[in-house]
Amino acid sequence: MAAAEEPVDLSLELVRRIQAGDRAAFEGLYLRYHDALLFSVRSRLGRRLRACLSSEDVLQSVFEDALGELARFEPRGPGALGHYLHACVLNKIRARAARLAEGPRAREERQSSSVLDQLPARAGEPRYLDGARYERLERGLAQLDDEAREVVLLRSVECLSNEEAARHLGATPAAASKLYNRALARLASWMQADA
Repeated sequence: MAAAEEPVDLSLELVRRIQAGDRAAFEGLYLRYHDALLFSVRSRLGRRLRACLSSEDVLQSVFEDALGELARFEPRGPGALGHYLHACVLNKIRARAARLAEGPRAREERQSSSVLDQLPARAGEPRYLDGARYERLERGLAQLDDEAREVVLLRSVECLSNEEAARHLGATPAAASKLYNRALARLASWMQADA
């Protein structure tokens, strides 16, 4: 009897194709991560930054940076690409916040030859959540305190395990699990009331 084949991690296969020079594979990667990363950007910007920055522009910039860096990307376990892309989101938001704090600067010029300009337009709407539910989810997350919001984003958006989220938060796994469960309960309650 033949051994069952290992399931192929589609994200890593796309990275391998991009690294081999297949720029069309970037569209698959973009579509695969667009919604989760856009939600991460929108949830992490906060009111002050959201007033100055477009979530789609931040996401576009993340993908442009990622495209250049994927040539050197080496996966280190399951979910490595997703973790890397979410780290890119955080770094981009921090960099943009620092730039805004420095004062007015010239706007970045987008290159019209960018591979991102050729990808399908998403018009800011998520693929898996309808617009109204997406907005309610954002309003609910905004009502959570910083630590509760962070654990929800780490576990539900970035798909980190409880142990990974606990390390990120500097908490024990038991404390992170309790925080996550309480945050989800509050979030569900607020979303029901907001429906």
